[in-house]
Amino acid sequence: METTLSSTPVKSPRPGNNPIKRKPGRPTADAEINIEHLCDVAVNIFAEKGYSGTTTTEITKKAGVARSLIHYYFGNKEELWKASIKRLANEFITQFEQSKKIHKDLDGVQMIKVVIRQLVHFYAKYPAFPKIVAQEMDEHSERSEWIITNLIYPLFNLTGELFKKQRKLGNVKRINKEFQPSLLIGISSSFFSNPFLIKHLYDVDTNDEEVIERYADAVVEIFCHGFVTR
Repeated sequence: METTLSSTPVKSPRPGNNPIKRKPGRPTADAEINIEHLCDVAVNIFAEKGYSGTTTTEITKKAGVARSLIHYYFGNKEELWKASIKRLANEFITQFEQSKKIHKDLDGVQMIKVVIRQLVHFYAKYPAFPKIVAQEMDEHSERSEWIITNLIYPLFNLTGELFKKQRKLGNVKRINKEFQPSLLIGISSSFFSNPFLIKHLYDVDTNDEEVIERYADAVVEIFCHGFVTR
């Protein structure tokens, strides 16, 4: 089964955050577009309205991009959808690989804590990501299969060996492997998926960096040490 996370090839924009250059007629290879901004806009709209309820017209209008450039760079809505969420997954993988190099002297349990913090910060930055995954799993569609193959398997395999090794060493409790991802992803992401509720209940801004860091501390504490004091 192919589990690569390499992005669907698109013509790369010029580096930097230059304004989008709109040209009349058919776009040329020199047409400029801020791919990251477009993908961020697309992800948020897909999360809000679902794949079927989202149109490329709405995305381009929100992103301030000519619709012709969407077709030029991605071809159609589905390819834009794939590229947008794969970009987020690739960002997590890149950060994970960098963390392994930076923290290579840490023991396994300490590295698990680093991964948990990375997850929390990832979901704080991209709360739309788990929403899209949940939407597509409900659909049982070809997109659902695509997410499982191209995102879920690679992301699980990324950290699987780390947890497996520590479980064998007795440093991690032998929780059923099918429970562990739901526990970790759920506790890492749910706080950021409900910003209106958290603001209403506690007057807390889930985008505040200090709040995010304190939440990461809490997730590490609960996931690694439990909730009840003895």
